[in-house]
Amino acid sequence: MRELNALSLILVALFSLFAVLSLAFVVDNSINESIVVTYLIPPTDDSMTNAHYALLGFHWYTTINYYVNPSNRYGFSTTAVVDTITTSANTWDKETNPQVFNYKGTTRKAAGKRDRLNVVSWGSYQAGVIAVTYIWYSGSRIIETDCRMNTYYGWSLSGEAGKMDVQNIMTHEFGHWCGLDDLYNDADYWLTMYGYSNYGITYQRTLGLGDINGLKAVYGP
Repeated sequence: MRELNALSLILVALFSLFAVLSLAFVVDNSINESIVVTYLIPPTDDSMTNAHYALLGFHWYTTINYYVNPSNRYGFSTTAVVDTITTSANTWDKETNPQVFNYKGTTRKAAGKRDRLNVVSWGSYQAGVIAVTYIWYSGSRIIETDCRMNTYYGWSLSGEAGKMDVQNIMTHEFGHWCGLDDLYNDADYWLTMYGYSNYGITYQRTLGLGDINGLKAVYGP
């Protein structure tokens, strides 16, 4: 079912813990899961020579106006949250001429509900899933996106050990907003769109060659 007459179909891209859950698609409330264990991770960062990427079957055709709900239980200020999340969005924007993202301000709305606003917020979700991106689309055209960072985990703005790094995770999630899919081959470990992360990881803040190639495949150079 690719056409959304009632705009009710949601793609959910789950950014998961290593060796726990892979990408799950939620369509009409059914979830498909698989187990992936990593064995052959490149020993050194090869992201600037790895050209791999995968695309979703849909993307935005306009600039993505998005809002941030900075409410959190971690003691982060509104300014710090907004600065970190907009930095993640700008990481993609600076790699292509068209303006992909446009920050519109803060909101009290929560991510995960079709409400005509593209929202980033914290919220509860199942264990094993760090963050979830919701995509409402019709044909090949995305019409709304949200991202929920899972409050099951501790979060950090500075790459602390034992916590999930907001900039790291949101850079990956914004890749989905750009129309990129997850990568699950061990060889793609060092790319931003590798579909797993973990506590204290920050390398996915920075795009690799494959991430940039995927972005340009959608938006041009």
